[in-house]
Amino acid sequence: MTRTGAENVIIYYSNIPEMLKYEHQEVDQIEATYYSGLKAVSADGMPHGSSVGRPTERDGLKAAENDAHARLEKAKIRIKTLEGDWEIIDRAINSMNGRYKTILVGKYLRGYSYVKISTDLNAGESTIRWWLKKALERFGEILENDVVMIEEMEERASRAR
Repeated sequence: MTRTGAENVIIYYSNIPEMLKYEHQEVDQIEATYYSGLKAVSADGMPHGSSVGRPTERDGLKAAENDAHARLEKAKIRIKTLEGDWEIIDRAINSMNGRYKTILVGKYLRGYSYVKISTDLNAGESTIRWWLKKALERFGEILENDVVMIEEMEERASRAR
């Protein structure tokens, strides 16, 4: 994996919590819009409502017309994929040595400047830039060795950027 690919993956990792939040909101919105009335069935198994007609049937038709089930399933698959990617990338970051991990976390997850990182690690700014290149190379190697379908993750990361 190239340094650019590794950089894309770590930026993707930093954005996963926000992406998960969006996907969970999507699931909640679909469920509230199309399935809230369908879940309101009394213990006797019969739908009870205050409106005239067949609210359960109407809600079911509305969900089918808008392909709510497929949309809901796709959102759930995206959630599982994001959670899986987050775990894999987190394991890779945590397996790195302290200096490289500090640089990657500082630069990409906390948004620190090179000056801040150099102060924290008591090294020159140019040294930090050099170590960052090496950290990205090492991070890419770890991912290539540990992730079975790394190309797919790298593609998701580049699309998410």
